[in-house]
Amino acid sequence: MAKLTRSKRPVIQTPQSTGTILIVLKGTLLSLAVSLLFIVFLTLVTLVSQSTVFEGPNPYVMIAVCLISIFIGSTWASYQTQSRGLIIGICVGALYVLISLIIGMEMSQDTLMISVLANKLFAGLAAGALGGFVGVNL
Repeated sequence: MAKLTRSKRPVIQTPQSTGTILIVLKGTLLSLAVSLLFIVFLTLVTLVSQSTVFEGPNPYVMIAVCLISIFIGSTWASYQTQSRGLIIGICVGALYVLISLIIGMEMSQDTLMISVLANKLFAGLAAGALGGFVGVNL
């Protein structure tokens, strides 16, 4: 008598979510480290030059530093996965903004206005999404 054997279907493996979460966290930490390096550099430039060059446009310089940092972190994270760049970039941007807002609220003890939160979140998400697009296509 002949044995009946069933053909085995190929198993489709889904990407592991823990790997993606870990990459998003590493991208966010990279963004925070880049921000810290920029801030230290700008502080040293201000102390050495003893001029008022950075006093007027200081908020704009800090916004640029944050956006560049988010862009670098999300580009790195999406380059590591080579897929889902938009989602990973947005996650890095959102996590960076939330961490920076928590740190800022703890340091200044100020209340947070909804319009400021919306502006920071929108800018962070946009920089993260752009970095995600670039990282996947590198």
